[in-house]
Amino acid sequence: MDKDHLPESISLYFLDLIKYRDISNQIAEDFHVYHQSPQLLLIKDGECILDQSHGGISVEEALAELS
Repeated sequence: MDKDHLPESISLYFLDLIKYRDISNQIAEDFHVYHQSPQLLLIKDGECILDQSHGGISVEEALAELS
């Protein structure tokens, strides 16, 4: 996702799923998502509002969710 199109209030995180498997598992449990890689999760107000993976990752859809 191009950071130039994101509001400044949005935080981006990259998680190395192999090195930090315990954190990855906790995220999957907390947000009720099936773990995949690569995966884009959009979290808003403590809820996962968008879960996309592999070829289904859409920058346009993610940006639309932020609007």
